[in-house]
Amino acid sequence: MWIILSFLTAVCEALKDGLCKKSLQQYDVFTISWAWKVFSLPFIIPLIFFVPIPEVIPREFWVALLTGGGLNILATLLYIRAISLSDLSITLPLLSFTPVFLLITSPIMVGDIPAPLGFAGVFLIFLGSYILGIKDRTTIFSPLQAIVKEPGARLMLMVALIWSVAANIDKIGVMATTPFFWAVCVQSFIAMGLTIVLFINRSSMKGRFRTGTGMLLLMGFFTGAGFVFQMTAISIGLVPYVIAIKRMSIVLGVLIGGLYFMEKDLKTRLGAAFIMVAGVFLIAFS
Repeated sequence: MWIILSFLTAVCEALKDGLCKKSLQQYDVFTISWAWKVFSLPFIIPLIFFVPIPEVIPREFWVALLTGGGLNILATLLYIRAISLSDLSITLPLLSFTPVFLLITSPIMVGDIPAPLGFAGVFLIFLGSYILGIKDRTTIFSPLQAIVKEPGARLMLMVALIWSVAANIDKIGVMATTPFFWAVCVQSFIAMGLTIVLFINRSSMKGRFRTGTGMLLLMGFFTGAGFVFQMTAISIGLVPYVIAIKRMSIVLGVLIGGLYFMEKDLKTRLGAAFIMVAGVFLIAFS
């Protein structure tokens, strides 16, 4: 069951990524970051009426809410900035490093220890990221140099690291209460934090919403649905496995970047994305 939920999360994630990239043609980074979370609330908050509210909320829930919410606010801003600076087909595959980082963070934070075979997937993910950076073949180090020189790629690697910590905090919050209750609370916290960031950034307040609100609502729907699927999945399965399957969104995102946004060198980037996803599957099913 958690595998199906994880795959549904991947589909929602890929569609959300495409809508975010499209919306950046009309809105700035702060607005998209804010809308990404706030517009998901109408699809998440009603769940609170269908699930029991815990009679006692333990201390670890509040700690998880503050730390996880804060990290996700930072990751959201960096994520939108990354896809605004570089192509989807360059930035999104780097999120495959999240399950790699989870091999370290999950055993420490929540005691989720993958089987040894999962470490074999690390090499494939590295290989895919190496191929991803190929823009010229002048030196053997040119792929790594290309990744380093892409500002969006650097930011997305930071996002992958942050999410490798935040995903474990999500599990702590879910286990302390329920998947739906945690989803409502943490998304509301993130939305409030991003609202503060939006109003602090007064320089871009003028003409905040001109057109395209329907696209933002659709982005919110896929965000909300994907988040609920993910929270339910991690309450059943190991965090590294759930996030690994979620990264199937990479292939879908690269396809969207190449076919819809006409990003160049799709064949090479898609091949690299598939190699990275193969590594993800080694991790997921080890």
